[in-house]
Amino acid sequence: MKIGLIGLGSAGSQLARVLHRKHLGLQAIFSRDAQKVEKEGKRMRIFYTNELAKLPVDLDLYILAVPDGAITEVAAQLAGVIEGGSVVHVSGSQPSTVLAPYFESYGVFYPLQTMSKGRRVQFRDVPILIEAKEERLRQRLLDLGRAISDHVYFVDDEKRAWLHIAAVMVNNFTNHLYVLAEKLTKSQDLPFDLLRPLILETAQKVQKIDPKKAQTGPAARGDQETIRRHLKKLENYPDLLKVYQVLSESLVDSGE
Repeated sequence: MKIGLIGLGSAGSQLARVLHRKHLGLQAIFSRDAQKVEKEGKRMRIFYTNELAKLPVDLDLYILAVPDGAITEVAAQLAGVIEGGSVVHVSGSQPSTVLAPYFESYGVFYPLQTMSKGRRVQFRDVPILIEAKEERLRQRLLDLGRAISDHVYFVDDEKRAWLHIAAVMVNNFTNHLYVLAEKLTKSQDLPFDLLRPLILETAQKVQKIDPKKAQTGPAARGDQETIRRHLKKLENYPDLLKVYQVLSESLVDSGE
């Protein structure tokens, strides 16, 4: 299978590297960033361009690894370039049908993992969620997913959207709490490093036991006195105070 990848952001760069490393047919890459796409293209020794109109027109699969808000724009442009093949995007929140007005064969190839610059993703452990109505494309995506991951699932647009919400909660919201905690520790001349073992243990613990059973802390044990002391100390930090109150109330209400 001949593959073209469009977009070299966090997800696109990671996908390009794993597809190339495993010799899975990556033939061409595109990015508006001319320097970046040239660097990656030369490193991989494959076709590269920063002009969408110059992409090879006869590939089997085009992967749109672009921001959610750019999917339809890029899809419309790509439709005027290629002569056939299938097109998929890698978004967790956008339905596969956003591609329907432009292509006959379309779908989703969504790696459910956070991806950041400078961090190499171990795709073998990453769930790959795929969606396609056409049987031939479903099989191609299944084969491609299994070539890089041990966890490949057919998940339709509706369920994937709900899963993406859950992913935002466990990843983006959690990381935001790390940011807030770091600001708090710095304000008190304390090293954030003191919290890293706690962060690690919390993440490791939920790999083995149910999150509800893993919950600890003053709200979980109904320690209202400690909560009141914390709220008092946070009076000069209104943003943190609000977050602390909302999450404590949620913990109490959920019976954790």
